[in-house]
Amino acid sequence: MQGLVWRLKALDPQASESLKVITYFDALVNSRANAEMLIRGAAVLCDCSVGFAMDGRSMCVDASGQRMPEQQGEWPSKEFGADGRAWIERASPGFVNDELILERLAIALGIFWDRTSPVAATRRAIETIISSESSLERRMEAAALLHLERTGSYRVHTIPAVMPMPGSSAVVHTEFGAIRAFIRPSMATAPQDTRAGIGLATVPQELDRSWQTALLALRLTSPHRPIHNADDLGSLIVLAERASEATHEPADVTALKLLIAEQPKAWRMLEAIAESGSLRAVAGQLNLHHSSVQNRASEFTSALGFDIRTPSGRVRLTLALTLFLLATNRFD
Repeated sequence: MQGLVWRLKALDPQASESLKVITYFDALVNSRANAEMLIRGAAVLCDCSVGFAMDGRSMCVDASGQRMPEQQGEWPSKEFGADGRAWIERASPGFVNDELILERLAIALGIFWDRTSPVAATRRAIETIISSESSLERRMEAAALLHLERTGSYRVHTIPAVMPMPGSSAVVHTEFGAIRAFIRPSMATAPQDTRAGIGLATVPQELDRSWQTALLALRLTSPHRPIHNADDLGSLIVLAERASEATHEPADVTALKLLIAEQPKAWRMLEAIAESGSLRAVAGQLNLHHSSVQNRASEFTSALGFDIRTPSGRVRLTLALTLFLLATNRFD
């Protein structure tokens, strides 16, 4: 690397300085430098004050390495870890390598945070205990770190990662989007002002199953039913798990997609029809006239190709709505 730096210096001084910055921070990371050492090094490189905030604490040092209070201003900054932030106290555009120094500082602080923070350790333990690829030994080690009772009953709660929620959690990137996972006692309920899936209650070593059913429950949420508990799904769990193995989309789901695309407001009435025993009950639930509901149900029957007003039709509609949610719900 040093030889490359010297060869580049003769051709492109700016490029060689950039490589020096990268090599410098790599060396600090490899030596397991702490956060204070990292920002002192960045301050020396920048020849100005540099600071960071992480896990409720912050620090700022000047170019000589002396601690000082953070100065007020719109400074260039980079985020790292769960809620960390690093900044250089020099207004943009700054010097040539300021952006690179800030980027490498944030990366290095992120590695340090992941290595030492209790928050990061808890996140890794949650990721381990809900993963079906983790060994039983590793799950039980994670359970001990999370202070879970070996024979206790717990559930995984899931929400879209973009939704803020207090408490220890881990963000899992799935094919349906980024999902935030929490581990709660089995009797705990989800806040009513959120969108959540709640998994089956299990002992700690089986929380991977609770995670799978919590994710499934989240995928079956809708604006009308923003919280789903896997306990309430019954045999739909088996159906939903098998649905992902299908190679062709059912005709009912295709017809439903076309109907919803043309009439987005139809969803609420279709849900109500699937859940209710009669169209009169649907009218009362949606505060509509009975004849209006009859007319709409007739239209939906024609569009879907089966009679949603009969008991068997409502069962078929329930299955179509379930498969539709599984196929379309995303949490990006």
